[in-house]
Amino acid sequence: LIAVLLVRRFVNPLADVIYAARAVANGRFDTRISSEGPQDLRSLSESFNEMASSLERNDRERRDMLADIAHELRTPLSVIRGRLEGIIDGVYPENGSPVSTALEQTYLLQRLVDDLRLLTLAETRQLHFESKPVDLGNLAQHVIDLFQAEAREKNISLSLDRSTDDPVVQADAQRTEQVIANLVNNALRYVPENGKVWLDISSDERSVILSVNDNGTGIPEEDLPYIFDRFWRKDKSRSRLSGGTGLGLAITKQLVEAQGGTIEARNLSKGGLQIQILLKVQPKI
Repeated sequence: LIAVLLVRRFVNPLADVIYAARAVANGRFDTRISSEGPQDLRSLSESFNEMASSLERNDRERRDMLADIAHELRTPLSVIRGRLEGIIDGVYPENGSPVSTALEQTYLLQRLVDDLRLLTLAETRQLHFESKPVDLGNLAQHVIDLFQAEAREKNISLSLDRSTDDPVVQADAQRTEQVIANLVNNALRYVPENGKVWLDISSDERSVILSVNDNGTGIPEEDLPYIFDRFWRKDKSRSRLSGGTGLGLAITKQLVEAQGGTIEARNLSKGGLQIQILLKVQPKI
């Protein structure tokens, strides 16, 4: 009787765990086991189920990413192939618009490949960061100067509001400037003509907060948790026409978090989107 009870209490749950582990090893990530037996075995079962759920989620994300990459590559490759075949068949001339179109698509492919490489390095923490004291206000102003001409063409107001006089953070200047540029470029892309984009910098004792705001249409609340995902776009067709790869915000998130910062997005009460990054302040000696 004691042996039967021991088998039911200890041996059978362990056998379930072993069977489930073999199933997961064979690629069946939807395998789960029931939490039974003593507390230690229940903890083991719960930990196993969490691991299996994580593996299933990672596998799904990997499949989705491969499908997204294939989708993004298909369009420019089809355009390039069509133009080149037309030139060979004599349908298009050997110079002029068809060649220019094919060249533009090669630029898009190059940006996509470069962005994918940068995102992979950032996610795997293989990207080198040269951390040093950086004036976030000067970086933001430099980015605004770079995008000011584009903003004027669209009649968009682009400005910086510094609520703090010394917004010095411990960060990589080049990567942080890339973060700000990605956010400003994204805002300019979706703000309508005669719109407004403004940056705001504030600080407290431990951190500096940079907000990139616009008065566009904002993002549906149900989509806000996904805007930092790979290849997420508010408007896929318009973003592709404007040359976006759909990786800018995903790269931005990785670059911020790799430097110990945080990033989040919210809709403004008066309309528009706010993306806020928080970086650690440079300690004063």
